[in-house]
Amino acid sequence: MQRLPGIINIYYVLASSLMASITQKALADAPVGVFADTFLIPHIGDAVCEMETQFDNNDTLEKVKLSFSTTSQLPAREHLAFVIQTVDGKQYLIGTADKPYPVIKVDDSTGKVDGDSAATKYTISYTNKVALVPCTA
Repeated sequence: MQRLPGIINIYYVLASSLMASITQKALADAPVGVFADTFLIPHIGDAVCEMETQFDNNDTLEKVKLSFSTTSQLPAREHLAFVIQTVDGKQYLIGTADKPYPVIKVDDSTGKVDGDSAATKYTISYTNKVALVPCTA
């Protein structure tokens, strides 16, 4: 399992506003640009992104899991994609304009008695031939 270095920014974008054929471009090592509106998600604590590669029937599948906590609410009923930016300045896209879309798991919690704010933990899971696409947003 591969883990990305420190994530400094997380953005969401409506999947329908992304260009078509992102997976094919990534497989061909063509540059991928995100030309849609991106919305910053202010996260609390450390965000973690892990990627696992599986080989099945002479094909490769990547599975990505992004976990973070925030006090903001995401439009989780929409088909979303995510852009993450790492401490070394690289950006990666999770999701495309086409199915399969990232699966969003939401866990709400109340704050602790000593003054911690209530936070929502999001776990984003995504599987595709290229699940973590280097991009420019």
